[in-house]
Amino acid sequence: MPYTPKISSEALKYLERLDRNTAKRIVEKIQAIAKEPFNFRLSKPLRASNKRTARVGDYRILFVVESDTLLVSDIGPRGNVYRDI
Repeated sequence: MPYTPKISSEALKYLERLDRNTAKRIVEKIQAIAKEPFNFRLSKPLRASNKRTARVGDYRILFVVESDTLLVSDIGPRGNVYRDI
């Protein structure tokens, strides 16, 4: 069952500022996660919250799975994205 991806406004703004190739890789990863969000090859759960994280190079995608929606809350570099959890 594919989930419907939704991206928060902050994550979308960050995605738009990235270079074209990196943004394309992140969008492709979000689409792959939407097909199988609990696949351990694509993402892993965070210990401190109900969110999951996925890796694309030096960038991380934080998301939550709710019923039939994949809500992407944050996109950012590894060093900064985990600070506001």
